[in-house]
Amino acid sequence: METDVVRDAVSEEERERAIEEHLVNNPNDVEALRNLMEIRIKNKKILDAISIIDRLIELEPNENEWPLLKSHLYVNFGEIELAKVGFNEILKKDPFRVEAYHGLVMAASQDESIDELMEIEKKIEEGIKLCKKENKKTDLRDFKLLLAQIRVIEGKYEDALKVYQELVKEEPRDFRPYLCQGIIYTLMRKTNEAEKCFEKYRRLVPQGHPYARYFDENMIATKVFAQRAENERASSKS
Repeated sequence: METDVVRDAVSEEERERAIEEHLVNNPNDVEALRNLMEIRIKNKKILDAISIIDRLIELEPNENEWPLLKSHLYVNFGEIELAKVGFNEILKKDPFRVEAYHGLVMAASQDESIDELMEIEKKIEEGIKLCKKENKKTDLRDFKLLLAQIRVIEGKYEDALKVYQELVKEEPRDFRPYLCQGIIYTLMRKTNEAEKCFEKYRRLVPQGHPYARYFDENMIATKVFAQRAENERASSKS
């Protein structure tokens, strides 16, 4: 008896083939290219997905999403240097692009480069000053979240918690600081405090929110790197 999983795989293959055939006669169909790219990413065909993104960049040179996605895919594929080049190019054009800084932090984490993290931290602090000067409240909040994430990686949990608590006071309905605090309390082995934060996070996060999934993955990577850094600090003391 054919399982649902097999049926889904077959229908996905058929959909992929249909899109490819459509693109033979309609090579500039952005929607079809986007759909094919999503299938490639889902099937972990990262290089194929990047080739499609290059085509989308040609067709939509002013679309900011494509270069950012390309650099994130390079991080996932392990091409860290290419990812860094991409993120830095984005930041030259838009110094307030917090997602690009997020990408650099994740690239530095994978590279296990504390020096690079410190350089990124300086740039983020400059971004915070600029946001305050130009009254960019949303960007300022995102920069603070990222700065706290670096504090977690550095093992400065109390400093990170202070930033998150300040963010909660400013906007209690934002789910992100609760998730981050929960992870820090987990690292500090404070289970009760962690669960309270995770509960608030689960209550506030919109169901199926795409950013929630991205943020989960991002913070899980942070947790792994922070734990590794903690182990290294412990072994150096012994």
